[in-house]
Amino acid sequence: MKDSIRTSIPFSLLLGEPCATYKDGATIYDTSPSCYRFGPPKRFKGVWLYEFEGSTFLEGATSVPTSRPAYQDTAWLNYDPESINPGLDFNGYDTARDCYPIHAFEIEFIGQRSPEGHGHMGIFGSEIWVQKMLSAKSLSPPECNKY
Repeated sequence: MKDSIRTSIPFSLLLGEPCATYKDGATIYDTSPSCYRFGPPKRFKGVWLYEFEGSTFLEGATSVPTSRPAYQDTAWLNYDPESINPGLDFNGYDTARDCYPIHAFEIEFIGQRSPEGHGHMGIFGSEIWVQKMLSAKSLSPPECNKY
């Protein structure tokens, strides 16, 4: 809650935004656990769905759900998928299906969770930053044009 108040538009206009650095005429934001109040490091296990402008983590899941879960019921996972599978095009567009592919992984890692909504456009229930990936296994992804 405190972070939400500190970053509200009226306060940020008066006081400047927390965790912001101004360099060469641009504002650079730090949304990491070093700036915001994240929980302590802990072990997480579940399914990660990575796609263009999406990084959904389903804690405790062992398979890809049949329908897309509500964003507020999931966490945004802050991690680079190329660390798991280098060389795969994770952001390429599938012209045959007219959509961006979804990549699915069953993962286990050590990370820190934010106490409130974060992630892309702030729509996720929380955000988790991975400190150390322990295991990652590719799963059959859902069809991007039907999910």
